Amino acid sequence: MKKGLIIGIIIAVIVLVAVLAGGYLFVNDTKQKAKILETFAEIEEITKSGNFNMEQLNEKTRTIVSSGKYAKVEKAAKNYASDLFGKAFEIKSMLEDEKMAQLLTASNYAEDGPEFVESKKYISETKQKLEQGKTEMLGYIEEGKINSYIEAETTDGYCIELYQQLLSEDIEMSDAEKKEFETSIDKVISMLQIEEEVLNFLTENKGKWEIEGEQVLFNSNSLVIQYNGFLTKLRIL
Repeated sequence: MKKGLIIGIIIAVIVLVAVLAGGYLFVNDTKQKAKILETFAEIEEITKSGNFNMEQLNEKTRTIVSSGKYAKVEKAAKNYASDLFGKAFEIKSMLEDEKMAQLLTASNYAEDGPEFVESKKYISETKQKLEQGKTEMLGYIEEGKINSYIEAETTDGYCIELYQQLLSEDIEMSDAEKKEFETSIDKVISMLQIEEEVLNFLTENKGKWEIEGEQVLFNSNSLVIQYNGFLTKLRIL
């Protein structure tokens, strides 16, 4: 796994989060609105860099500072924020997993080869989680999904309008930004797929290769060519 590309993917996730974090602003004309504005300014401060602490964020989203109908708006908005940033944190954690970068190393070949049961299981599960995470993350910025949180709390027209002012109307993300995020995750999935092909290749040819230091040595040039072909596919992704 190429470390530079992984860092780029993490940045893409952080950019997505930063775009969404910027949406928590609205004009306050009452004391209750001011309270909500203040608490969401604190949430924005926590999340704007993308490197946020989930415990700190959860503490903010679980605490309701307003009352009456405003509390319903605040609760709905914070439930949305908690789910949104929780999913972003989950994706970011997967991309930062050291195991992802160690799959095609001599140490992993020696430890998990030649069958690579654990490595193949890890790849399969990670691909599935990333695909699901990508779909869910993009789903969170759809208008229907955003509004579902306030609709679960109240049918009051004023509350719904205030919630939409707080969130929906301020979350703007271009199709290009959405596509960049989607493409970035797809690249990681493609890399994992190629790495799975490498491990299957090594399993199919067990007994025809060995580890010497940090290198894998094959007993024929044709196997070397095939192996290097996989590595070339990874480099050009």
